[in-house]
Amino acid sequence: MEPDLSDFVGNLTLRWQRRQGVVGPRQLLSCLYIGLWLLLLAPGGAAGAAERQWQHTDDIRAAAEAYLRDRIGNSSGHTTVEAGALDPRHRLPLCDADLHAFMRRGTTIGPRTIIGVRCSGTTSWTVHIPVNVFVSADILVAARTLPPGHLITASDLTRDRRDVSRMNAGYVTDAKELIGQRLKQQLIAGRPYTLSLVQADRLVKRGQTVTLVASSGGINVSMAGKALTDGAMNQRIRVENLNSGRIVEGIVRSREQVEILLPGTRDFSNATPKVTGSTADTQASNNDR
Repeated sequence: MEPDLSDFVGNLTLRWQRRQGVVGPRQLLSCLYIGLWLLLLAPGGAAGAAERQWQHTDDIRAAAEAYLRDRIGNSSGHTTVEAGALDPRHRLPLCDADLHAFMRRGTTIGPRTIIGVRCSGTTSWTVHIPVNVFVSADILVAARTLPPGHLITASDLTRDRRDVSRMNAGYVTDAKELIGQRLKQQLIAGRPYTLSLVQADRLVKRGQTVTLVASSGGINVSMAGKALTDGAMNQRIRVENLNSGRIVEGIVRSREQVEILLPGTRDFSNATPKVTGSTADTQASNNDR
C-alpha cells in the first residue's frame, strides 16, 4: 500500500508545533521539501511515471528472440536463441505500436546474428541487437586419451551433448565413420572426434603380393598380383597382374584380396566419402529491409 504522504507531512508539522509552538516559513519549507522527496521515491510517483516514458530493453530483446526463433523453425529440436544485453542507458521512447523485428537483406543466420527491432509508432526508432544461436547435439568424443596411430574401436567412443554451433572443425555423430579408422594424432579424453583427425586403416601395402579376383558372367577368376600403392578397405588402388604384367585397378576387399574392375562393371561400391559433420549455420537468409 502506498504511504499517505499528506498525513506524514501533517504529522511532521504537528510534532514541530508541539515542540516550538509556532510554524515559521523556513520550517514549513523544510517539511514541504521532505514531502516532495518522498513523493518522487514512492511507487507510482513522478519517477515511476518518467520511467514508463521509455521502452523497456527486455521488450526489445524478446521481440528479436521471437523473430529469430520463428525464422529457424523446427530445423533442430535442440536450438535456442538468446539476445545480447542492451545498454540500460538506451533511452528509446515508449512505442505506442507493436514492435517489428527484421533482418537486413542478405543476412545469413549463424551463431551470432544481428536482428533489427523497429517501432513504427508516433515516435519511430530502430535498434539493432546481436542474437546468439546455440545448437546442441549428441556428438562422439574420446572415451579416454588415445595415442597417435591408434585403431579406433567402439570402446573408444562415448557420446556427450555439446554446443556445436561454433565447432568450425566439424564433429561426428555416426560411429561408423570412426570405427576402423586410425588417429593421426593424440586425442585427449573428452575431446570431440573430427574426420580430419582420422585416416583409413591401411590394409594393403605397396609392393605386397595380393590375390586378384574378377567375376564376369558367373565365372570367377583369381590370379597373383602386386599392389603398386597402399590401400584401405574399399579403396581403389593400382595393381600389377603378375601373370600378364598388365597394370589394372582394383578395390581392396581384405588384407590379401583385391577385386579387379572389369570394363563395363557397375556394381563396385567404394566407401562413403568423408564429409564434414553438420554445423550450426542454418544457411537461412532474409529479404526484409
